[in-house]
Amino acid sequence: MPMSTPPIVSIVTPVHNGGLFLQECIESVLQQSYGAFECIIVDNASTDETRAIAESYAAKDGRIRVLSKPAKLSMVDNWNHAMEQVSDSSRYCKVLHADDLLYPQCLEKMVGLAERNSGIGIVGSLRLRGDRVECDGLPRDREVFSGREVARLFIRQEVFGFAPTACLIRSDLVRARRPFYPARYLHTDLAAYFDLLDQVDFGFIHEVLFFSREHAGSITTTVAEVRQTLIREWLFLLQDYGLRYFTRAELDELEEKHLRRWYRLLVRGAITGRGRDYLNFHLAGLREARRTPDARSLGRAMAAELADAILHPEKIYRHLQPVSRSASGRNPLKPGNIAFAFPQQPDSNGKA
Repeated sequence: MPMSTPPIVSIVTPVHNGGLFLQECIESVLQQSYGAFECIIVDNASTDETRAIAESYAAKDGRIRVLSKPAKLSMVDNWNHAMEQVSDSSRYCKVLHADDLLYPQCLEKMVGLAERNSGIGIVGSLRLRGDRVECDGLPRDREVFSGREVARLFIRQEVFGFAPTACLIRSDLVRARRPFYPARYLHTDLAAYFDLLDQVDFGFIHEVLFFSREHAGSITTTVAEVRQTLIREWLFLLQDYGLRYFTRAELDELEEKHLRRWYRLLVRGAITGRGRDYLNFHLAGLREARRTPDARSLGRAMAAELADAILHPEKIYRHLQPVSRSASGRNPLKPGNIAFAFPQQPDSNGKA
């Protein structure tokens, strides 16, 4: 990349007990074709080999810094603490969780796009999550979009245009927010992006540059998918950020559509035996949002679920199956007990 002084990228890895995958994560950073980076690993009082692995790499490469907290912070507090370590000299920031990987040209291509377009504040790309290519759907003949346009598409659920942890973000945007992630949300990275996208342009590279691992110990698997937390938090995201991107009438329509979906989720959870804790979790969210369903709304939700079950009985079978992921977290495209290997990188059409 032709640059006289390459801008520094802060790669930030907040981690707790991530020793199983941390070595592969760090190796993916060291194999970047773009070398102007600092790698900041913030160990959140891990009790496994996380700190030892991180410090062994830091001893060999001065671009790697390791910080350790003696007492465990909450997930969001540790993420915020990690973001506060971004150097004043860095121009871009890349969050990289310990169970994820960067493909070798990730930083080079993302920084290159951002440097060619000064209005870009966030750069995304396709990502490989497990064995599925995600974040596709934006027009392939464009690489720069208004952040507002991308947020509207995302919130309307027309295009899953970005995954926050797969994106590069300008460091001045990170330094201007303290804390960077709002504590209200489990899906706090999504909230942070909705709080930014109306202010900046969004760049997108139509290539798979990021791998997000699925495994049995992740927050996504153990909490988000089991409790379906995004369904609950989506209404609060609409309430907190929706008027930045939609008119009042548009937002009311989106909220009503989401409530119908949420009420059906409640009915489905009762029918399929998801348990009292699951139902109470969602009912508490509805009460907090002052959207507790009345008998008529629940009746419509029940009728819709029954009609769907008659037309698509296979869905009931799927809903009855427990959420499961590979316990090892090894990428299914590359089986084998090896020290380090990138998952096979799909082409721009999502083919391996």
